[in-house]
Amino acid sequence: MLHAVIRTDNDAFHFFGEVSGYNVQTLQQHVRHTVREAGAVRLQFKIDPEDQEVFRASTARWLSQLASDGTVVEVAVRPH
Repeated sequence: MLHAVIRTDNDAFHFFGEVSGYNVQTLQQHVRHTVREAGAVRLQFKIDPEDQEVFRASTARWLSQLASDGTVVEVAVRPH
C-alpha cells in the first residue's frame, strides 16, 4: 500500500492506493503538474515493506531527478 503526500505552500494532496504501474504513473503526472504550477514542492511517501522493490523500480528515475532539482523527497517504509 502507498500513501503519498504532495505538499505546496498552499495545499496538500493525499493519495492512497496500491503500488502499481498505473498508480505510480498517475502520481508522477500529478507531481510534475504541481511542480510546474507551485514551484516548491515536498513529497512524502509511506509504503509497505513488501512494496519496496516495485516502488523503487517504478519511481527511481523521476524521483531522483526531482530530488536533484531541489524537491524534498522523503520515502519511509511502514513497520508491520
